[in-house]
Amino acid sequence: MGIIQIKNIEFYQDDRGWCIRPITDDDIKNDKISDIHMVSMKPGAVRGNHYHINKTENILIIGSTCRLLVVDNNTNEKEEKIIENSDKKLFIIPPEVTHAIENIGNETSFLLCFSEVHGSLKNQDMINNKII
Repeated sequence: MGIIQIKNIEFYQDDRGWCIRPITDDDIKNDKISDIHMVSMKPGAVRGNHYHINKTENILIIGSTCRLLVVDNNTNEKEEKIIENSDKKLFIIPPEVTHAIENIGNETSFLLCFSEVHGSLKNQDMINNKII
């Protein structure tokens, strides 16, 4: 099955451009979605290099070609994906899995990220762990 889960998301395109709906109404209604943010990545930049204890992180990558590398902290199993701009998919990273994204293309990329909380977030949930 692999470490990274991939979810197809709603994607609409017309002559004006495109529209993506990575977060559904059901996602919002379950009251577990947190930490919604968007970041940019210049060519050669790396984001992530961390894992979460109680969060599943959902990442939508838009723009230039990127490399997603994950390492399962419990088994040391590694998985890598190359994401092209045409890949309109949501990458789902479970808790206890270190993840890093590197922009290996020539243009800026954008990451839309949101998390699903499992259990309590009383303490810091993000742990730095450099893999790229």
